[in-house]
Amino acid sequence: MVYTTSVKRQTHDRPVRHLPAGVVFSCVGYRVRRLSRVVSGIYDEALGPLKLKISQFSILVALDSRGRSTAVDLCRLLMMDKSTASRNLQRMRRRGWIAIRADNGREQMLSLTSAGARVLRTAYPLWRRAQGEATRRLRADGLKALDTVMSRIDD
Repeated sequence: MVYTTSVKRQTHDRPVRHLPAGVVFSCVGYRVRRLSRVVSGIYDEALGPLKLKISQFSILVALDSRGRSTAVDLCRLLMMDKSTASRNLQRMRRRGWIAIRADNGREQMLSLTSAGARVLRTAYPLWRRAQGEATRRLRADGLKALDTVMSRIDD
């Protein structure tokens, strides 16, 4: 039998009576989300004493290396959705880690404050410890697989 688009459509578009056993655990989306939660948890636990999440650490690092940026640029760079970025940016502004200023009334420019730079410098050794733990858990073969997958996504 030749596999055609019409066969594919018929096979995948019809409702089923019963789901196959183990569908959740074989789901790529579920497995990637689970990995993300485990790895994020390693970093969040390490950065916890500073009340800092890994997503916020990434924003601080980006602002430290790039200087002033718009929220849109940061979202694009970090592949972060706008609602997550907005929540994190407001928390970080309230803590005094970043400044948000209107630039010609159009876009908001974000910059790292001296308090943000201090928390970033304090967080770095904690991040390094978490990096070591994540590396230990993923092992060399897991890191190589991660690098392979990431290079395919970036294509």
